[in-house]
Amino acid sequence: MSEGEPERRALRFGAKALVTSDGRVLLIKERHEDGSPFWTLPGGGVESGESFTACLDREIREEIRCRASVGERVGGCVYHHTSRPATTVYAVFDASLRSEPEPNPAESILDYAWLEPTDLLSTTLDPVRRFVERTVAETDGER
Repeated sequence: MSEGEPERRALRFGAKALVTSDGRVLLIKERHEDGSPFWTLPGGGVESGESFTACLDREIREEIRCRASVGERVGGCVYHHTSRPATTVYAVFDASLRSEPEPNPAESILDYAWLEPTDLLSTTLDPVRRFVERTVAETDGER
């Protein structure tokens, strides 16, 4: 890359789940590549030939070891990774869980929490925070 040329970033696509219960949102705690923790919605990157809903079903099974019912797409968010030159565009879907989440350390999932949209933790990824606050505010906490 020559001086003054913008950094080239890989573009990825992914799916995230907006799981709500009693007005609270499910977030999972993961680690950045540098080891610092962050909170985000369950989900991840779409694999080659995979649909968004199949991706979300797989990611939820891998990350929090439960099955989910994936509903309608409710929006999206964009995440510009800081640890590598990549940007991921996420489609966000309403989802409900069929069992209690169980964090999978093998997938770098440290914990989960049900949080009020107004009480998101400071380490919640900014695009996720903005999406949750905007989306849940539009529906008065009911999904």
